Amino acid sequence: MRRRVLRPALTTALCAAVLLVVTACAAPAEPAASPGAGTATPAPTATHDPFPKTPLTARTRYVALGDSFAAGMGGGDETGKCRSSPYSYPSDFTRASGVDLVVNAACAGATTSDLLKHQLIALDDRTDLVTLSIGGNDLGVAAIAAECSAGKAVACRNGVSSALSLLNVLPERLASVYAAVHTAAPNARIVVTGYAVFFDNYDPKSPTFGTDTAINAATLGLNQTISDVVASQRAQGVPMTYVGVDFAGHGIGSKKPWLNVSGPFAFHPTAAGYAQYANALVRLLGRAK
Repeated sequence: MRRRVLRPALTTALCAAVLLVVTACAAPAEPAASPGAGTATPAPTATHDPFPKTPLTARTRYVALGDSFAAGMGGGDETGKCRSSPYSYPSDFTRASGVDLVVNAACAGATTSDLLKHQLIALDDRTDLVTLSIGGNDLGVAAIAAECSAGKAVACRNGVSSALSLLNVLPERLASVYAAVHTAAPNARIVVTGYAVFFDNYDPKSPTFGTDTAINAATLGLNQTISDVVASQRAQGVPMTYVGVDFAGHGIGSKKPWLNVSGPFAFHPTAAGYAQYANALVRLLGRAK
């Protein structure tokens, strides 16, 4: 019943964000196409911590799952086809908290389906903590941002149309992943991370203002979907929570962006950006005692 109540609201919010992208692609130079542009919209923040009061220890067995944002792509010194970086947020969090990172099974390009097929093997009933970042590749958020920002109007519109067609099934996909993770690691705390908002662009006269604002709105919509599905799972007794990250003042267009601006890692966090993810996890979970 909970899911039926959530779906219309989520779809409406995300459709609005996606339609903003379509409008911006068609006429990026017209600020009026993005209602509310320039007004800061808060991202979903960490929800109430449902975890038991058991503190982290050096023996806490931690497994990271997810996509390129969890693998650390863009953080530097990436290796392998999964583009894993020693500066990923799971690695940073492990160093800061003192827990035992058993494995970071995350892989660049992973979708919800990929996680279910290839990453659950990393979990078992001895796993104490799981973090995961997933969902962005199902909608192609980074690819859409790159195409729209590059002025590729046709590719931008096609990407947005594809994302729109997936909006109705994304909540079910996420719910399936979260339930499967809980089944594979029944004794674990589960933390789901959101996606950084890409752009800092507060100049309505900027030729990219409409596009940048629309892409930010789409990212916020994706984060809200993730947060709401996590809340729905938690209401069913799954020990999980959502934690967001705030890159305000350090998005693309700022003096010191925490996101890669160009190249193959564009729209992925830098090492400094991943450190912010790790800081958010430490604030939520604490350090080993």
